[in-house]
Amino acid sequence: MIPMCNLYEHRVSISEASETLRQIGLELDAKSRARNYEPDYTGADSDGPVILSDGNTASVETMRWGFPGIPPKDEKKRPKPITNIRNLNSGWWKNVNGEFLREPEFRCLVPFHRFAEPDKVNGGNAWFRTTVAEPSFFAGIWRPWEGERLKSVEGRKRRQWLPDDWRLYAFMTTEPNEVVAPIHPKAMPVILTDPDECAEWLSGGADSLRLQRPYPADQMELMER
Repeated sequence: MIPMCNLYEHRVSISEASETLRQIGLELDAKSRARNYEPDYTGADSDGPVILSDGNTASVETMRWGFPGIPPKDEKKRPKPITNIRNLNSGWWKNVNGEFLREPEFRCLVPFHRFAEPDKVNGGNAWFRTTVAEPSFFAGIWRPWEGERLKSVEGRKRRQWLPDDWRLYAFMTTEPNEVVAPIHPKAMPVILTDPDECAEWLSGGADSLRLQRPYPADQMELMER
């Protein structure tokens, strides 16, 4: 597997997700309870499961990972999807996507089992996970978007650039903790495992941005290769 930052593995247990949501007063809808997600990897500009809420019920939906990127100066090149969000004071975020951070409608939880960071010393990927009982979530935001993205086409081995109405997601990052920093000193995802914090994130609003902080190092591990 190619070493990369934008890679994580999800193992979505509907029963575990339902229990976590039930603790915060949300019932997973019947359609989501009937779905089965096989363990899989999600990379940038690929699809992954996310959990949405309307305040009363919750659902598991499939969306595309990566917000619309900043157009490059070379018009022949396509913008790279923005998968992770850290600097909330950037013009790109405040002026283009700010509304999607404020409103609870656009908050989401991104379930994951482990995430990768490139190991420049030993080569390959270093994998991290929480040591608490699953499920673990990234603090996510989603938005609708119309435009061209890579899409599977029947009879073609490679995905093709095609226009569509997309639902895109990204998740917050923050300073790395003591476990992640030796491998990736730049940042780590914002991780939520406590049901009350999941509820706070989904509720939206500026106060919930306090959750943009490193996950406790004593509840995380660097997995053996």
